[in-house]
Amino acid sequence: MEDIPEGDRQEDVGGPTLVDELSSLFEDGRTYAEAEIAFQKTRAAFVGEQAKGIAVTGGIAALLVVLAIFALVFGAILALTPLVGAFGATGIVFGALLIAAFVLVRIARAKARAMIRAFGNGNS
Repeated sequence: MEDIPEGDRQEDVGGPTLVDELSSLFEDGRTYAEAEIAFQKTRAAFVGEQAKGIAVTGGIAALLVVLAIFALVFGAILALTPLVGAFGATGIVFGALLIAAFVLVRIARAKARAMIRAFGNGNS
């Protein structure tokens, strides 16, 4: 150490060494990772519980919509029965439902074809 000038020598001040600092950094990183994993587990559990509630609520809502549509169809048959008879009312409601279904199928088919055309133009 004779080659180093007196002003350029570093004194040992008794502070943490590089190994101590790296060890501390590693421990801090591990603590952060453990905390992040615990947070993500809690978050996933919360999302799972919320998804279950959403599924139950959505299922009940869908059931109520089906029942409402059934009530509408039944009411239409009851309302038309005095005018055209039971079979006529049933036929009218049945025909109206078939026409509505046909229109919806045509719309869905047009949208599906548009989607296929959009993806079919690429070189994939």
